[in-house]
Amino acid sequence: MTIDEFTQQYKKLQGTFPRSPTFSLNNENCGFTGYTYHSSNCYFCFDCAYCKNCFYCFDSARCTDCIDCDYCVDSELLYGCVDCYKVNNSTYLDFCARMYDSHFCWDCNDSHDLFGCTHLKQKQYCIFNKQYSKEEYQRKIKELLSRPAEENVKELKKLITQYPFGPTNVIHSENSDYGNHVHYATNCYFCFDAARSENCGYLYDSFYCKDSYDLTQCIKAELCYECSDSAKIYNCDYVEWSSDCFDCSYLENCKDCHNCFGCVGLAHKKFCILNRQYQEEEYKQIVTEIRSTVH
Repeated sequence: MTIDEFTQQYKKLQGTFPRSPTFSLNNENCGFTGYTYHSSNCYFCFDCAYCKNCFYCFDSARCTDCIDCDYCVDSELLYGCVDCYKVNNSTYLDFCARMYDSHFCWDCNDSHDLFGCTHLKQKQYCIFNKQYSKEEYQRKIKELLSRPAEENVKELKKLITQYPFGPTNVIHSENSDYGNHVHYATNCYFCFDAARSENCGYLYDSFYCKDSYDLTQCIKAELCYECSDSAKIYNCDYVEWSSDCFDCSYLENCKDCHNCFGCVGLAHKKFCILNRQYQEEEYKQIVTEIRSTVH
């Protein structure tokens, strides 16, 4: 079988399986979710993985007890936060990392007990970038938190315009270039919304990946290429909407499979080609034959 013949049959096989509008894997008690993996007690969450007790979240991973959040990772007890990493017990934060007990902040890191601040690092008890004592801070924020959120946001936006903002935000990363919102990464290139990854390139919204390229919305992928919307995959290429798979190529909507090639909608299978079962030696022979015809 040549690669062209395989491609035609694979496309035909894909057309025989209906695609669910709310594709999810290994979830418990999750309603109205899509592309959500290994999560529990989540509602109206999309493109999320390893989340618990979350509502109305998008593109988030390893979050607990969060509501109305986008692009948040390793965070807990958040409301209305965007692009946050390792943040706890906070509301209305944007582009913040390693923060707790803070509200209405933008581009702040390694701090706690901030209100309405921007571009601060390693600070505490500040309100709209002004330093206060602990007692003064606690007294003032009670009044500020009782105001409508729109008033605090309006005042914060005025403060933001007074400070320049760089084109990229790469934090606690080593040898990682040309990316944005990258946290704790090593040797990563052209990655965006990525965290805890190593030796990767061209990642988008992917976390805990290693030695992989061209991934979108993947978590815990290693030695992978051209994969999307998948979790816990190893040594795979051209895989989408799959989980817990290794040594596979051209998969769609598969779970707990290994040594499968060009398969759709399979679970707990091995040594399959185009959804047909083969013996191990026959499988290896056919796959080698197909790969040898790639131009």
